[in-house]
Amino acid sequence: MVAFQQKSLDDLTIGEALRTAREGRGESVEDIERLTHVGKKFVLALETGDLGKLPEPVYAKKFVKTLARHYGIDPEAASDALLKEMAVSAETPPAGRPVNFVEGRSLVAAPILFKSVALGTVFVAIVGYFAYSVHAILKPPQVTLYSPHDDQVFADNRVVIEGLTEPEVDLSVNSEPVAIETDGSFKDVLNLPPGVSHLRVIAKKRHSREQEILLKVVVEERGVTASGTATAMR
Repeated sequence: MVAFQQKSLDDLTIGEALRTAREGRGESVEDIERLTHVGKKFVLALETGDLGKLPEPVYAKKFVKTLARHYGIDPEAASDALLKEMAVSAETPPAGRPVNFVEGRSLVAAPILFKSVALGTVFVAIVGYFAYSVHAILKPPQVTLYSPHDDQVFADNRVVIEGLTEPEVDLSVNSEPVAIETDGSFKDVLNLPPGVSHLRVIAKKRHSREQEILLKVVVEERGVTASGTATAMR
């Protein structure tokens, strides 16, 4: 029976100590996996100092203690040495591969995450601005009519159409153009026949949709008005 002799770590890293102990015993990595039930990839990760491939510290400590007992190394000293090396490695992660040893998996570097969020915000802002611009271009222009009103009755056939719209609007009444001032105001006179007239006011800017206003006005017939006046005089 071989007597148990505890070995010290001296000035070796935990990985160097484990590899030296294994080679001194003439055992392969496969032998260690079979004898200790510590996975081959974790044995190699410990021996090569590739700590990023280790699981969470609680399991890493268990693995290194198992290996230390097998090699006759103080398991508590081996565990403490591993945790110190993991802490140093966490403070200075390899370039291009930031590692969070608390959770045992790679994380996205904060600057990269911030850059991605910033780019996403800018993209959303651009899309929103574009959508707003398209909506503003396609939106029908506003038209406010001061005169005439729907169903309004006029004694004279000269009907004044007056109102306010947006500058650079093409305005028409029954397909006849109406001049627009620079401030968007307009005023014109319509010569309508006696009886009921239907007015179709159309306002449109370049590339926009049309704004349509439909009105019905009545111009009294002169004969009917004169007859009513003569009857009243009698």
